[in-house]
Amino acid sequence: MSTSRTAEFVRRLTAPEPAVLAQLHRPDDITSRILGATLEQAELVGMRRITMEDVARRSGVGRATLYRRFPTKAALIDAVVLAEARRYFDGNAQACSHATTLEDRLVYGTVFTVTFLREHALLKKLLRTEPETILSSLTIDAGPILDFAIDQSAAELRTEIYGTTAITPDQERHLRTVAELHTRLTLSFIVTQHSSINLDTIDDTRAFVRRYLLPMITGPR
Repeated sequence: MSTSRTAEFVRRLTAPEPAVLAQLHRPDDITSRILGATLEQAELVGMRRITMEDVARRSGVGRATLYRRFPTKAALIDAVVLAEARRYFDGNAQACSHATTLEDRLVYGTVFTVTFLREHALLKKLLRTEPETILSSLTIDAGPILDFAIDQSAAELRTEIYGTTAITPDQERHLRTVAELHTRLTLSFIVTQHSSINLDTIDDTRAFVRRYLLPMITGPR
């Protein structure tokens, strides 16, 4: 993706087209089957080689039904990407909902994120067979994605640490710096999942968080 395409991707993610959003709001059985079939097909052949005919066949719905719900392949792809993004955000929120401390939230969030990335078949497929569809948006053209993720992460940290209390410009700058460092670490794990960092168990992850991630936040501000 070029920079403009990456920015357009983030725009579609944060402000999806009404037609796409409508299909994702309490999807019925048919829409769920279509989205599931699209994801499965993409895991097999990649994004570029998906056809509407293959999705209709795999989902067991007629082409007319498929086109009524998703008029174009682009709309269908947008819906799948948005559904996967929501699955990540919802899963992360659920994992962190059990946390009672900032350390716990970082531990549970890290465990969920690492597991999600390691097990995401489509992401691994695209990086392996269609890197041109995704790699630049995670590296040289990742600016819009970085900005979006930093805003999200900084807002979560602000609420976690300060609640509704007003903070100083220096404190805000610190939170955004930490959010950027955490985001860049995550992008690195997406692009290169091989690592010597031991995150196999929750105890391993807690040790990593205590030694490296938590001090970024609780250090001098």
